[in-house]
Amino acid sequence: MNSRHHQIHRGRPFILMTLFLAIMLFSGMAAASANGVNREIDTLAADQTIHGPGFFTGNLVRVDGTVEGTTFVSGQEVRINGTINGDLFAAAQTVTIGGKINGNIYTAGQNLVLETQTDGDVFAAGQTIKLPAHAVIGRDLMAAGQNIALEGTVKRHFNGGAEEMVLGGTVGQDAFLEVNDLQLLPGAMIGGNLTYKSEQQAAISPGATVDGQIDWEQVDRQPPIQPQRDPYKMLWRILLRIAGALLVWFIIRIWWPDLWTNVSQSLIDHPLKTLGVGVLVLLVTPLLIILLMVTVIGIPLGLILGILYGMTLYLSKIIVAVFLAKWAMQRFGWKEHHMGVWLVLPGLTILVLLPLIPYAGMLIRLLIILAGLGALFLSKYKGAKETVQ
Repeated sequence: MNSRHHQIHRGRPFILMTLFLAIMLFSGMAAASANGVNREIDTLAADQTIHGPGFFTGNLVRVDGTVEGTTFVSGQEVRINGTINGDLFAAAQTVTIGGKINGNIYTAGQNLVLETQTDGDVFAAGQTIKLPAHAVIGRDLMAAGQNIALEGTVKRHFNGGAEEMVLGGTVGQDAFLEVNDLQLLPGAMIGGNLTYKSEQQAAISPGATVDGQIDWEQVDRQPPIQPQRDPYKMLWRILLRIAGALLVWFIIRIWWPDLWTNVSQSLIDHPLKTLGVGVLVLLVTPLLIILLMVTVIGIPLGLILGILYGMTLYLSKIIVAVFLAKWAMQRFGWKEHHMGVWLVLPGLTILVLLPLIPYAGMLIRLLIILAGLGALFLSKYKGAKETVQ
């Protein structure tokens, strides 16, 4: 057994970046191939079949039937029991994937249970990821989470990163892992090499089998040194951000009085749907920009789309601030004075300060962006639909 020791800063495993890129590319291709046709249903019965791309969303989504094509599923709880003849993208708080998936699986959520049999690759990111004994991954598994339990079969390679990982199943070829705590249970089998990084050696049961070499790289995770910040400069930057956003809101409010109200309405009526659409817009748009930039004639359109995309990301916090103002008016019966500036200002202040919270700031910033993108897209989609009608 080889052992190497060095110090690294605490950070996410390299697998997270690869996983995010894979999900982004897939979801973009799925949305692009759908040609803007989305089917919003909660349940697909066992005797039903959808031909072409399928789009499912809702608080509770259950797919028992057959989808002949790429499938996108999002909600609070998702259960796949049917047959997907194409790639599957599923995102929810709880995702359970069974049935037969004839393609790749891209999934993210808090709790993931992959009890499926698929002939493709699986990309999974979640807090808890479980592969029961009857699960079969036909090719490679790439997983990142806090806790991963693999009792099923991965026919080729396993790339994983987790705080705690328990292997009791079979990996057909090599396993490349980055963990804090690794256990190989009796009956675990790795057909190739086991290469892993961790603070301590893995607990390998005598009943576990590794046909190739075991290569352990010991790491000493040190918290990064935080640079000292000047509180006055930070306060000045915060004030500039608030003032800049308020100025943009005020200019558009004068030029287009109903814009902010119309855009933020979807957040009040359909908050979960708006966030789901925001995820799709956030992932699809960069891919479309790249595709346009690859073609010579599409470069100008790609540049314009890129500029609009950047502007929309900036406007997201203003949209959410208007939503907070409208919610406060409805909840507490507040009146709008001076064009609503005294209602929007507190919202902007909150949305500028919340992303500064350690650890949670990135998630808060992402939620703000998703809410803003989804609200803007739904408002424009609704306006175009009413114009056509």
